[in-house]
Amino acid sequence: MRVRECLKRNWGTPRAVVPVHEFGLAAEMKSALAVAQEYDLIVIEDAACALGATLHDIPVGNFGEIGIFSFHPRKAITVGEGGAIVTNDDNLAEKCRLWRNHGQAVIDGKRDFEVAGLNYRLTEIQAAIGRVQLEKFPEILAKRKKIADWYFEHLSPATEYDLPENNPEHTWQTFMVVLDNHFDRAAVIERMAAKDIETGPGTMSAHCLKVYQEKFHYTDSDLPVSHRLHDKGLALPLHSFMTEDDVIRVSRALAEATKGANVVAG
Repeated sequence: MRVRECLKRNWGTPRAVVPVHEFGLAAEMKSALAVAQEYDLIVIEDAACALGATLHDIPVGNFGEIGIFSFHPRKAITVGEGGAIVTNDDNLAEKCRLWRNHGQAVIDGKRDFEVAGLNYRLTEIQAAIGRVQLEKFPEILAKRKKIADWYFEHLSPATEYDLPENNPEHTWQTFMVVLDNHFDRAAVIERMAAKDIETGPGTMSAHCLKVYQEKFHYTDSDLPVSHRLHDKGLALPLHSFMTEDDVIRVSRALAEATKGANVVAG
């Protein structure tokens, strides 16, 4: 377990567990909460991709001390950039308000700076844009789920790639297929682009990144499943204005793009 290794190798004292609700599908929280309890760690839910997702009918963001959501352009609700933090801890909520606003607070009618904070404020204009979308969120979520259903219908079972789990609690921020190990993802992306269809790497695995490999001595082979998702995950187009004809076009293009010797890695 990496927690024990951090302590044994003097890498530092772990302070938090950060489960990621990737692409709109809630993480399995039981084991994360167990590790947090065993080592007295806080739980920070990375729900950036998962606004509206639930786990056993409990909305994500309710399992840990803090939940973090993103309003990046790829998300179901977007204001261009920025996000939101949710917590039931009044003390943490107040600290977050300080940190987002230069560390300043009003005390006895006077402004003062209690901590060295930064400017993390969402603008009023962005918030107004987000509020309008929030009112339409059930409709937006239903459309994204419908698009995912179309993908499952039209992406024929194939040996070239694996489909994601079709979980009813998934909110489908991203629809990612995982290419077979012998495929060169860059070549597939290039072939799709030639048909005016934008695709891209689906996700990144921390243990494959330079900073983690240099500091914590990870290698790609340490977590083979995560490495395959990092190396072979392919995100397909998914946005609220897609039609079934769009999905059919993407599905057919993917079938064509995964054929031919020049998409096979050497």
